[in-house]
Amino acid sequence: MISFAGGELHARRWRTFENLTFIEATGSSNDLARELIDMYFEEDERFPASVLVAESQTGARGRKGRWQAPAGRGLYFTFIREARSGEPLSLIPIAVARWLREALIEATGVPVALKWPNDLYVGRRKLGGILTEARTQGEETYVAVGIGLNVLGSAESVGIPGATTLEEEAGRSFSLAELLQAVLDRLDAELDAPRWAEEVSAWEKASVHHRGDRMTVRREGRELTGQYLGLTEEGFLRLGTASGEAVLANGEVAQW
Repeated sequence: MISFAGGELHARRWRTFENLTFIEATGSSNDLARELIDMYFEEDERFPASVLVAESQTGARGRKGRWQAPAGRGLYFTFIREARSGEPLSLIPIAVARWLREALIEATGVPVALKWPNDLYVGRRKLGGILTEARTQGEETYVAVGIGLNVLGSAESVGIPGATTLEEEAGRSFSLAELLQAVLDRLDAELDAPRWAEEVSAWEKASVHHRGDRMTVRREGRELTGQYLGLTEEGFLRLGTASGEAVLANGEVAQW
């Protein structure tokens, strides 16, 4: 048993995660993960599947920049795992988002939905997000997946317009330790036996987007508007525009 946030975590039943590390504060758990992977590359050693949990992050990052990660209010962690041969790396962000959604619904009852490419929403308010990065050397690739989730406090206390918390949406508080246990248990099980062929269809069913919805995607300083047509088998966004179908591997859905 491992103490965390006034509770305990049980890791013996995990099959994927080998290491679990708690940090009182760090700039960004993804930045730390990148440094650790590079260190193992330099030493030509295998990096064991690991989870880095931070009580707070002073430089938490999202796709649009900084994100709030104060101590005692949420779950902020990064897991690191070596990619298996032939694994579809582009599906990892949407798959992890879906696994996280399922764990949260089961643990809290809050109707969490998914916004492309890897945000978690309740209605029109953002609950959390995922930032996935890969590091490759030779034939080895490691994936670092950072997760930030607003758990405790009011939506207003987050300090970011359009954000919310599980406590705000459920009308009750939650144990950070119990919630982290539920999330890591689900991630560990899914990573042990992933079903990649099912992920796109499952994500589309859990999404806030519906075919035919009009949306605007911002990427590389430009905006593209069209109709949502679903995802490709790689997890990329299909957008029907006036000039034909566009396929987007990344971007920020600015309006939907």
